[in-house]
Amino acid sequence: MLLAIIASVISGAIDPLSLVIFGNSINTFIDRVTNLCSLNFTSLTQEYCPPGVMLTSNNFYTSTSLCNFTGSNLTEINFDLKDQTNNQIIFFIIIGCVLIICGYIRVAAFNITAERQTRTIRQILFQSILKKDIVYFDTHKTGELNTLLSDDVNKIRDGIGDKLGAIIRAISTFISCVIISLVKGWKLALVILSTLPIIVATFIISSKVITSLTATELKAYGKAGAIAEEVISSIRTVLSYNGQEKEIQRFVL
Repeated sequence: MLLAIIASVISGAIDPLSLVIFGNSINTFIDRVTNLCSLNFTSLTQEYCPPGVMLTSNNFYTSTSLCNFTGSNLTEINFDLKDQTNNQIIFFIIIGCVLIICGYIRVAAFNITAERQTRTIRQILFQSILKKDIVYFDTHKTGELNTLLSDDVNKIRDGIGDKLGAIIRAISTFISCVIISLVKGWKLALVILSTLPIIVATFIISSKVITSLTATELKAYGKAGAIAEEVISSIRTVLSYNGQEKEIQRFVL
């Protein structure tokens, strides 16, 4: 479980870094174009290049070796786009490998943990049901108990499985994004963070609504399962009294 949490935190924290590296890659191309736009190729050709060599924006970086720029104030003369992009590609590969490894650990570990926990919950629940007094079964139908052992426990498994890892990863991503945004541009970050209370309030309201609907769903499934088991176990009696339509209405309602 601890390993899965660590993997979720790492994958969530590293994910925003790919956006930073992507931005640096875009800046590399922009810097290259900006450097070219600021140069006077005609003047450079006449002053530093031998006869027959004409510098243009297309051949500038490939033809600089033919010219002698000694004494010039050009600081970006050796700008190498290939070296710059290779560095960015290496970072992308490293981040991709880390995300793949952490993602696999997160999904596998949380799912294994969820299966173990649900198996233990089913065993404890089944033992608890068997230890109940006979009066308990007069007020609780067997169909509801079957639904409790299957559907309800499956809901718990979904909640503590990969979804829990996704929540931890999302929280880690959010914190990482806030830190990176404050470092890169704190003014714009503060403007965007001003909408955070609205987002949090919306999330809380939606969570409460989903929780209420899920509880209603589980209750309805339990009732429907009890009716279905009761009817199927007594199908001969239902057919003999021609009670199909009545049982269908009970199941639907």
